Amino acid sequence: MATQKVSVTLGAESIERARHAAGPRGLSSYLDAALQEKLERDERREVLLELLDELEQSDPTPVDIRARAAKRAARLRSAIGA
Repeated sequence: MATQKVSVTLGAESIERARHAAGPRGLSSYLDAALQEKLERDERREVLLELLDELEQSDPTPVDIRARAAKRAARLRSAIGA
């Protein structure tokens, strides 16, 4: 895998915790794995939200019930930062 050196600013406490957790495998390896996991979660969340949007479009549920569900979905999206 090709690598690229970057400069980022992170909280000192977070860095120390990450170094401790990384142990002998090293901070770069640990952060790369964490970034990969986060990107995969974000991509899966995006696909899931798109699927839910498609399902909502073809939903035969009555309008009033769909409106309540849409409000709940909006709260959930807000809570997960979507």
